[in-house]
Order: sequence, then structure tokens, then C-alpha cells
Amino acid sequence: MYDRRIRRSHDPYSALCLQLESSRVKGELDAVVVAIDNGLLVAGAGERSICEALGAVAPLVGSASFDGRLPSALEGQSVQVHCMSFEGETVYVATVGRGGGDAWLRQSVGGVRRILGSSWQADPQLLVN
Repeated sequence: MYDRRIRRSHDPYSALCLQLESSRVKGELDAVVVAIDNGLLVAGAGERSICEALGAVAPLVGSASFDGRLPSALEGQSVQVHCMSFEGETVYVATVGRGGGDAWLRQSVGGVRRILGSSWQADPQLLVN
């Protein structure tokens, strides 16, 4: 069987960062992040300031009632957010960039589900990194 993943890690945080970076590079995106309800950045790929801005607004943009302004670091770009639930926690996966981030958002969501699903019980402190 062929495994397309070249770089791997058994550490959930490192695996998450590798998966996000792969989606960011392949999708030619500025950033891909995972954040929680309060906007705390769990993991990200891209320039740190963009990741932090994206993580902070992901819960807001992910809500159906959002009609506010994006931070200047994100203005003029396509921001896409997907929210999901793990063990009662809402987790947001978000992308930002000028290209079509939708396909890469779906890929990231699948990877995040796989990584968090297998590590959530093993490492409950993952979300405070």
C-alpha cells in the first residue's frame, strides 16, 4: 500500500501542524488554522500574525449571523470556516487566501478529524498548546 504522507508524526500537535502546512502549500493559501470557541489558536500553518488573526475571527465568521469586518491582515481575501464538535468542544478549521480554499478546507477538515479523533482521548491538553 502506498502512503502519500511523506512527513508524519505520532505527536498529535506536530501531526496537526504538518497536515495544515500540507494543505496550505498545496492550496497556495496564506494560512490554515484550527481554533476553539474563544478564538484561541490551537495550531496553524502560515505567518504567525495571519494565523492568530484567522483563529481569533474563525468562531465569528463561522456563525451564520456574521456581517462584521475582518482584521486588516485578512481583508480582501477569501476566508472559509468549517466548525465541528469533538467531545463537546466546538473546533473551527479555517483557511485564508486569494485562491479557492474550499477544496483545501475540506482536505484539512478530514485531516483534523482523523488526528483529533485518534488523539482526543489520549491527549486532552492538546487544545491548550
